[in-house]
Amino acid sequence: MSVTTVETFTCSVCGHRFEAVDLPTACPKCRIHGSARNFPSDKTATTARQNDSFRAGMIVSGCPFPGTVVVTSGVRDRGRDFVTGAILAAAFDTEFFEDNDPWGTRDFGTVTVQGEKLYWKIDYYDADREYGSDDPSDPAKTHRVLTILFPSEY
Repeated sequence: MSVTTVETFTCSVCGHRFEAVDLPTACPKCRIHGSARNFPSDKTATTARQNDSFRAGMIVSGCPFPGTVVVTSGVRDRGRDFVTGAILAAAFDTEFFEDNDPWGTRDFGTVTVQGEKLYWKIDYYDADREYGSDDPSDPAKTHRVLTILFPSEY
């Protein structure tokens, strides 16, 4: 027996909320066409907000969701001031576009620290950190791992 999952999506242009079985490519109200970013599901929007809170929480008021922050050896080898700058840059990054955030989850970014380009990314693991999380929007099921790295280390 097949189970059909209906999700709720929101048009980023007109704000219309609607249900669909598959990822929509157009809003049924304003008829705008677009990609996944234009029609985030409730779970996607929740995950994006949680990722923003998780990143900002590295600096301000603590991380509100279970998680770990990792810097690669290349980043660590640049020294404490560089690592601090990298964490600050990732925490407050707001540059999300189709090319670095196609799904709208705000779990990947590119920042510049002391003239050096860095990536940061969030991966979602289960609570035991053994497998991937089956629902990144559920903090009880998800342990986030934010990694800061050089593009050459990707």
